[in-house]
Amino acid sequence: MTPTPDPPVLNVVNLRTELVFGAHRVEVVRDVSFSVMRGETLGIVGESGSGKSMTALSIMQVLPRPIGRIHSGEIWLDGRNLVGLSEDQMTTVRGREIGMILQDPHTSLNPVYTVGNQLVEALRLNRTAESRTLKKRAIALLKRVNVADAERRFHAYPHQMSGGMKQRVVGAISLAGAPKVIIADEPTTALDVTIQLQYLQLLEDIQRDTGTAIVFITHDLGIVARLCHRLVVMYAGRIVEEGTVADVFDAPSHPYTTALLNSVPHVDRKVDRLYAIAGQPPTLNEIGEGCSFAPRCPHADDLCRTTRPPRDPGKSGSTDHFASCWKLRDIA
Repeated sequence: MTPTPDPPVLNVVNLRTELVFGAHRVEVVRDVSFSVMRGETLGIVGESGSGKSMTALSIMQVLPRPIGRIHSGEIWLDGRNLVGLSEDQMTTVRGREIGMILQDPHTSLNPVYTVGNQLVEALRLNRTAESRTLKKRAIALLKRVNVADAERRFHAYPHQMSGGMKQRVVGAISLAGAPKVIIADEPTTALDVTIQLQYLQLLEDIQRDTGTAIVFITHDLGIVARLCHRLVVMYAGRIVEEGTVADVFDAPSHPYTTALLNSVPHVDRKVDRLYAIAGQPPTLNEIGEGCSFAPRCPHADDLCRTTRPPRDPGKSGSTDHFASCWKLRDIA
């Protein structure tokens, strides 16, 4: 579906999230800003520990308690700032306005309740149907996500279904409230390649039919190329590059983005050794004032190590492409 030119349905502005351990604070999301339009899919990529999932948990405001908290920033959902809302107020937002699909369907579903029971409960909480029509609506949702023999699966327990079917059920639950935004946190990780493709097609079909905006968090750049309109690259809690998928893939402007793309194997290229990014991601409580990627970057100099780079236009020349790297100024 082509994104509409309307105002963004989700707009995150200068978000900072921290974990507090007594007198120590660790900032896990650092000044993150992005927006998602209706009918658009935004991909968020980066290594484990880059802040992708913590950003999602911040938007949903389900951070680990009592240590997790939003320090500052704004999260605008269809013109309403979610930061500062009470737990009761956020309860009405989760599910109804923002749905979330988690990585592991095995832990997302309660093993002691049937699939139908859990779908009906989600519908009841989101008040999307009258009590007498809840079962009918739940079965319709199972059919919507292409669960075969939905009437029989309604009475099944999670352990009686395959991983792919369980992930479809999780998707149905996320759709129960007809949300404006779906946050999908690596939902295809536990699926084999064939089922992954089917699931991505399902998300595209749902988006085309409903206009839902999708935030898709993944390690898989192939999925980004297949599904997403725009891309955000995160490293050490910050966004280091952003732009359309075509701009970022064709003209990567941050050394970390280039390294991620080089890490993807190509079936048409014979190599003796697959590319790997040298070093390890930094410990978040030990990040200095400079570029967080500098210790692993082959192009880093003293300026990179001591001063955080600004957000500059990317190499593509597009007005929507930006990266935070001092070397872009050398190119300019």
